[in-house]
Amino acid sequence: MSQSAPSSELQILRGKLNALSAVIRLGHEAYDKEELADWAGHVVNNSVLLLPYYRSALIDLRGNAPRLTAVTGQTAVNANTEYAHHVLALIRKFRRLEKVTELTEEVLDENGASAEAEEAFAALQATSPLLYLVPFRQAGRKNADEADFLWLVEFDKPESRAVAPALLALLKEHYSESLFYVTSRKKKSWHHRLLERRSWMRPSRLILVLLLLFALSTVLVRIRQTVSAEFELIPARESIAYSPFEGVIDRCLFKSGDPVRKGDPVILFETDERQFNLETARNEYNRINAQLDLTRRQSFLDPAKRAQIKLLELQKEKAAIDIERNEWYLARSRVTAEVDGILDAGDADKLSGKAVRPGEKLFEVLGTGDMVAEIALDERNASVLNEETAITLYLHARPEVAIPARIQNVTGRPLLTPRRTYCYLIRADFSAPANLELICGMRGIARIAGPRVTLGYYLFRHLVLWYRQL
Repeated sequence: MSQSAPSSELQILRGKLNALSAVIRLGHEAYDKEELADWAGHVVNNSVLLLPYYRSALIDLRGNAPRLTAVTGQTAVNANTEYAHHVLALIRKFRRLEKVTELTEEVLDENGASAEAEEAFAALQATSPLLYLVPFRQAGRKNADEADFLWLVEFDKPESRAVAPALLALLKEHYSESLFYVTSRKKKSWHHRLLERRSWMRPSRLILVLLLLFALSTVLVRIRQTVSAEFELIPARESIAYSPFEGVIDRCLFKSGDPVRKGDPVILFETDERQFNLETARNEYNRINAQLDLTRRQSFLDPAKRAQIKLLELQKEKAAIDIERNEWYLARSRVTAEVDGILDAGDADKLSGKAVRPGEKLFEVLGTGDMVAEIALDERNASVLNEETAITLYLHARPEVAIPARIQNVTGRPLLTPRRTYCYLIRADFSAPANLELICGMRGIARIAGPRVTLGYYLFRHLVLWYRQL
């Protein structure tokens, strides 16, 4: 008997400590509630972990008429139920309640309860024979003699009377303090709530701040308008050879892609016929010249010969012209490269025996010594072109190297490109490192930075254009 008494006392002490820790935990959790509705829901729903009651309800007594704020197990209070009418009719006479009180018929008579209140009490006792009222008051309120909230707790087991008053009294103290904290937060001025650190740690507030900052930045922040366009490296000066006359190509001395130097013969025309005509014209010239000398000597003795001198001079002049014409053809039968570079003659093997007309393109020499970038800028992005436009080139072969460029000239109007888009063609010179080993025809992306615009214009310009097309 002596051994069982200490163990029972230890169990009782352990139960009291558990109950006390549960009260403290519930009180601290009530402090974390931001809204009054959350606090009320915590009181009526979570307190059952400490007290196994059947049901409870929290009534707001502030104002002219009491309002049912929270009921156990209900996410949204329905004020039109029979239970809600019973609760509101029962607590009308208990505004001045100061401590935890068990509702009995004697208590109802002492407070002058109406017949409606007695009927409500009887209806509630049908399911819950033990009822308690717990008043909550806000600290610092003017009418401190009246309660702000009443907590109605229903027990379906009469044996709960042994522990309910004490535990409800402890919960009343903790919940009253947390109620003051929750309601006083709402009374703070807007600038105090704005500067409160704890409120700004909420994710919704942080998202709201970020959205507000973004909205302001779209109007206040100005950045350089930057667009992208494709470019190609082309020779700074075109070197295209055209056929000087109508003739037949004998052969091409190089193939496309071969390097050539200035003055190297590239294409040879067939000259056999021209060479024969030249020799014939020279022989004719010598014959006429000899006959003209003979006729001049004979004209001293025979005056009739003098009439032939004029005719022979004309024939001599015609022969001289034939000689010059054939020499001109022969001199131009060797088409040479005008600059150093890479030859572009198409399929060189097919040029042999090809008949060409005057002015027909024969080949092109792509110079490697001096190149420029030809940029195709979409006409929709023409607003980036002004005196402050800056261009940076990035080759597909070397995208890690940024090559600064400067505009030389821009076409007066947009031109239709092979991709079926209208673009302004920009010629820009650049200074690239020597180790890049640039080749004519290299392509890449040009970043064109124009004037400064607002961030909103930069981000949503294309969206507005899309909307305008609807």
